[in-house]
Amino acid sequence: MTVITKPISGKKPDKLDVPLVDNEQVEHLPPKVDLEASAQAEPPYLILKARARRVSTATTVCLFLTALLVMSIGIIGGVYLYRQFARSQMHRFRGWCNIPYEETKATMYLDDQNHPSQHHASPFADHDLFKSLTKSSQDDKTGAYFQEEFEIDLENENYEKINVPDFRDGRRGRFIHDFYSNKTGIIDLDGHRCFVMPLNRQRVLPPRSLFDLIRKMWDGYYEVDTNVVRETMRVVTPPITDYKNVGYYISRECTGVPTYMLEKVETSVFKRSVEEDSTLFAVYAGDKILQFNIVNMQEVLASETKQANP
Repeated sequence: MTVITKPISGKKPDKLDVPLVDNEQVEHLPPKVDLEASAQAEPPYLILKARARRVSTATTVCLFLTALLVMSIGIIGGVYLYRQFARSQMHRFRGWCNIPYEETKATMYLDDQNHPSQHHASPFADHDLFKSLTKSSQDDKTGAYFQEEFEIDLENENYEKINVPDFRDGRRGRFIHDFYSNKTGIIDLDGHRCFVMPLNRQRVLPPRSLFDLIRKMWDGYYEVDTNVVRETMRVVTPPITDYKNVGYYISRECTGVPTYMLEKVETSVFKRSVEEDSTLFAVYAGDKILQFNIVNMQEVLASETKQANP
């Protein structure tokens, strides 16, 4: 085989190394962040698979019995509290009586004109001791009677409360006979003050005896001794500040108002003019009408005025 070569006739021109494309300036980009690697790993979760349990019949019965027991306890407790309250009220008698004055020959009677047919059928047979008696509508047209309202503690026999709203020539008063502390309190309803003195057990019947007297009055007319026993009393000033010795029932009524002790004095010590200017309170508590004349009421008024305007 024959090879033909071409002879080099001359020097080749120098070639310039010029790039065909201009090199672009490469920008320095931030390094690529691996999001998967930088992501915070989630805490593992424990997934338990359990079957939903159905409430058994025994559980339902237990819940029902528990609710029934709670309801029964509530009902029994309510009935017990109601009976306790009713018992305390049933053993407290309240009623009105008309009391004849000294010079009249009329007898004392119980005022209940709304139930006139019940005088023979005694309402106390069933221990209905909380019988409210209505006030008389005629209200003593002849002036022969004065009225009293009784509240008697029959359960413990500790006290009697007697309101005397219309005694002739006297002031409206409320008498509280405290048999536990052996004291009698007189509440001056017009003057808003109280007076305390020893309880006269010879003239004031105990609660049960006074109630028995009222029962006899309910059954019909009853002859009683309404002669007047007059006692002259003097107020001891200044008013007391310690109510411990006057008893619970009196202190409950008199706390917050001026309360004075009373002492008995001889009538001969005072002039008749002083007695005529005295303040009168009266009450019937089962044995004669007790009339209390307080002779130094002007001294009490002056003392109260001085304390109000020092």
